[in-house]
Amino acid sequence: MIMAWLLRKWGLGKDKTAATGGHDPAIRRPDFETMFVFWTGLLAERGLPQAVRWVFHEDFARVPSARDWRFSFRLRPAMEADRIARFAYAHLDPKKPLAIVAYAVDDGSVVTGFQGDVFSANEDVYRDDWNIYFDARETKGMISSDCQFVFDDVTWARMRAEQPRYLSELDYLVSVDALRRQFGYRD
Repeated sequence: MIMAWLLRKWGLGKDKTAATGGHDPAIRRPDFETMFVFWTGLLAERGLPQAVRWVFHEDFARVPSARDWRFSFRLRPAMEADRIARFAYAHLDPKKPLAIVAYAVDDGSVVTGFQGDVFSANEDVYRDDWNIYFDARETKGMISSDCQFVFDDVTWARMRAEQPRYLSELDYLVSVDALRRQFGYRD
């Protein structure tokens, strides 16, 4: 039961039928390149960089702070993250809504992730024909300027183990571990 909930949370579980409130099963998402051109076009409209660094559930940690909304990221090598993002996009069920969300800007790149649940990402742009939400809002609590990036294994392991527990957008990021279990993703 917990595994089913986690799989749904990460956008990898079973979906409701259209008759019970799910999305039209005839929806076909465009290829990755078409989606990516739309995403980077939206970023450009917002005055954000068009370079993207993909993150996944294993790539973020909550950081203790007075406001409880501070995060740390451990960015994967760009080519590895892009390969995972393409695999995830090809395997995520188009009947389930997907949210593509900008979390931070770092060194000329927008830190972006796929969310398997829209959470609050449904307030920006929705492409009904693709069943995809795009969230590039630069409002309080959305794109963070108050995050940190971690580069060493010891610090990262400690941060992940000691992070405070509260629900956030990032809890809905697609998990690489789940992609391995569900779809056989190989590094």
